[in-house]
Amino acid sequence: MNACNLKIKDCSTEYSILDLSIGNIAIKIEPLIKNSNITEAFLRFMKDENLSLIPVVDNNIVIGQLQRNRFLENTVLGRFGYGIHLNAKKCVQQIMEEPKIIIDYTTTMEEASIKIQQRGIKYIYDDLIITKDNQYYGIVPVNILLEAIAQRSLIIAKDSNPLTGLPGNWAIQREIERNIKCGCIFDVCYIDINHFKPYNDYYGFEKGDRVIASLGKILYEINHYIPDIFIGHIGGDDFIVLTQTGQAKIVCEQIIKKFEELLPYFHGDDFIKGYYISKNRKEEEEKFSLLSLTCAIVSNKSRKITSFAHLASIASEVKAEAKKKSRLNKNSVIFIDRRND
Repeated sequence: MNACNLKIKDCSTEYSILDLSIGNIAIKIEPLIKNSNITEAFLRFMKDENLSLIPVVDNNIVIGQLQRNRFLENTVLGRFGYGIHLNAKKCVQQIMEEPKIIIDYTTTMEEASIKIQQRGIKYIYDDLIITKDNQYYGIVPVNILLEAIAQRSLIIAKDSNPLTGLPGNWAIQREIERNIKCGCIFDVCYIDINHFKPYNDYYGFEKGDRVIASLGKILYEINHYIPDIFIGHIGGDDFIVLTQTGQAKIVCEQIIKKFEELLPYFHGDDFIKGYYISKNRKEEEEKFSLLSLTCAIVSNKSRKITSFAHLASIASEVKAEAKKKSRLNKNSVIFIDRRND
């Protein structure tokens, strides 16, 4: 494939730019075998002016590379312009460079970007050589990598919830599917605010938005001192937290503690009374307790979860059970699904 013809595909085509693997944007450039003649390499570069790097392999294991500008300057031209005559009978193994980095197919694009910066300035714009299962797979030009990172950042920014700035449904689904695909054991906690609609009706939408924004901030801050979790905003008063197995309950306890510290701010004078009166879904006046949270935890430790849709189906049942318990207790609840398959 001609490097200049590569297009970053959008999310509706062959793969999504939200895929984390750099292998998704690799170009299939035919490598040279180690005993290829230098003239063959020269003709490859002359035939394709956009070809900037050719990997050199031995039994499809990467052992070197030829970078266009340095190859033409040092090997073809040489010091006095006679390089091609002096080197014409040599094989590429004799003059190839050692790759500064070789990147595995599964490496994230962000990790690859960091590795680029660790190369010397002389090599910083060299195409990246990608391997899969230690076998040569393809190359990724640096400009294509940067374009992919920029596009993904834009997509994630558009998907983020405007009220909290947290990742939205698209990013949530990708993160869960990524964990399922890699065989990770994890907990997923679904969090929502109890009796949020009557609160909104009674105190007004502005205060309702403040409650949602405050809960989003709590999750964001917890994510900073417990870094190995993923937080997302499904929409409205529904949030999600993805953690390592066994960690969700501790995280939820912290979230509830921080949320309940804000109840005087949310309810004002009603905080002292411990309730407020608003209309229920039947438009009848009802006494409602102060805001609280329902945290429904699902794990794939004891049951197999095969997809995001499968998880959503299980979670809907678990959330319903959690809500029942919360209505009975009239306070925040952490409900852990204990069922096996």
